Amino acid sequence: MSGYSYMLIAVLMLFSSCGVKVREGLLARRIRTEAVREFGYNIFYPESNGKSGRKWPLFLWLHGAGERGNDNVSQLIHIVPYLASDLVQTKYPCIVVAPQCPAEDYWAPFRRFEWTIRDNGEVTPAMGSVITLMEKLLKDPRVDKSRVYVGGLSMGGFGTLDLLHRKPEWFAAAIPICGGADLQQTEKYKHIPLWVFHGAKDDVVKPELSRNLVAKLKSLGSHPRYTEYPDGGHDVWNSAIREPELMHWLFACKKDN
Repeated sequence: MSGYSYMLIAVLMLFSSCGVKVREGLLARRIRTEAVREFGYNIFYPESNGKSGRKWPLFLWLHGAGERGNDNVSQLIHIVPYLASDLVQTKYPCIVVAPQCPAEDYWAPFRRFEWTIRDNGEVTPAMGSVITLMEKLLKDPRVDKSRVYVGGLSMGGFGTLDLLHRKPEWFAAAIPICGGADLQQTEKYKHIPLWVFHGAKDDVVKPELSRNLVAKLKSLGSHPRYTEYPDGGHDVWNSAIREPELMHWLFACKKDN
C-alpha cells in the first residue's frame, strides 16, 4: 500500500473519530481523454443501485496543487470525505466527483506564484479532461442538470473559475476558495451565483485575487458572496466548506434549463 493510501485511511479514520461517518460508495475510475491517457477520478453516488429513478445534484470538486499525481487517491485528502459523509449527504444528497490533475499540469493556465495568464489562456490538458469527464457525466439520467455545482481550493479555486467561463451553461452555483480568475472572462459567468472565500493573511495566493474578482463581478451587476477570514492563511478551505449557511445556499441554487 502506498504512502498516499495510508494518508487517506488516516484522514477517513479522523473523520470517523470526530463522529462524521463517511458513506460507502466512493468509486475509483479512469477514462481516456484526448489530452490525458489515463485520467483518474473518484465518484460518489447517494445510492448504489441507481434503481429509484431519482435525479441527484452533481458536485464537481477540484483539488489543489499538492494533490496532483496519478494515484487517484491524493485528491481525496481534503473536502471530499466531508462531502460524501452522512453529515452532508443526509441533508443534501448529491453525486460527488473528484478528478485528479496530472503531476505536471494545472487546472487553469496560470503561472504558479505569479498568477498571470500563460499560453494565451488556452485550456490545459487537465481541464480539457475535466470537460470530457463532465460531458460524460451529464449524460447520466441520474444527474439533475439544473443543479450542477463546482468548487475547489487553491489551484482548484483557479480551476473552478476557469471552468465557469468555458462552460457557464453547466453550472447553477460555484465555490472558489483561495483562488483567482482571468478577469477578462468574468462577463461570461456573471449570472452564476458565487460564494468566494479567502484568507486575509494568505501568502501563497494573495487575497487581492479574490477581492479583485468580487469587485469585477459587482461592476458587472453581479452579487457574489464573499467571506474573508481576517486571521486566515492559505488553508481556509476547512472553515469555508463548513460555513453554517453554505450547503443550504448552494443546494438552493437551481439553473433554469
